[in-house]
Amino acid sequence: MSNPLSFLTLRDKPELLNDAAQWFHEKWNVPAEAYLECMSCYLSGKTEYGWFLCLDGTKIVAGLGVIENDFHDRKDLTPNICAVFTEPEYR
Repeated sequence: MSNPLSFLTLRDKPELLNDAAQWFHEKWNVPAEAYLECMSCYLSGKTEYGWFLCLDGTKIVAGLGVIENDFHDRKDLTPNICAVFTEPEYR
């Protein structure tokens, strides 16, 4: 850890959109385009469910999403926390 960690939503730093989508893709092997679509809906205000990041300086070291549905048929179980990941050295 080189800098104090910062915790923010993607709305706080929308310029991280592409980096965040790529980072989550690399962790979960879900297409980056799927993350981009969901994150773009959040950034544009189409949904209030969000994306949360932890940064060490400018490096994403942890994150998670809050989405309507995480690949299941139970529409009554919403919202869902998804894609939770923390880099091993930050756990």
